[in-house]
Amino acid sequence: DQHAAHERILYEKFMAQRYGTQQGDVARQQLLEPLTLHVGDELTGLVSQHMTALNRVGFEVENFGGDTFLVRAVPSVLSGDDPLRSVEEIVHSLAERRNLVEEELEARLVKMVCKRAAIKAGQQLSLLEMRELLHQLEACQSPRTCPHGRPTMIQLSAGELEKAFGRI
Repeated sequence: DQHAAHERILYEKFMAQRYGTQQGDVARQQLLEPLTLHVGDELTGLVSQHMTALNRVGFEVENFGGDTFLVRAVPSVLSGDDPLRSVEEIVHSLAERRNLVEEELEARLVKMVCKRAAIKAGQQLSLLEMRELLHQLEACQSPRTCPHGRPTMIQLSAGELEKAFGRI
């Protein structure tokens, strides 16, 4: 599963940047112009409450007054994505899980960012891209599952393959 595999790769790189071998700030992409994020009155408190966690995982968010926030940067893994849509989806996901403690919140944010940034299922990859994806996956500490627990690969016996192709 190329999506699950890429999600695992991004997650482990992100965690290494944040906590591990490269310990420090997560790489972020500064936006040329800040984005205006309107969250509505019901989510204003939630975003304000979790602004520090959002900033720790690579966003640069600040209160602009009322239900409006400015987004000045996004995690660099999201730089090719629609940044406003990414932030909106993450905020709405946070609203579904309001009772997370700080450590769980940050881990969930990292997983959401990686899921959003990962290669999509069915996306066409070149042979070189496929090889590089497998090479990077082999270097992961937990290569068999994505951060959410879905398998990145499955093992089939010769018998299972023969059966699938009608040889048995």
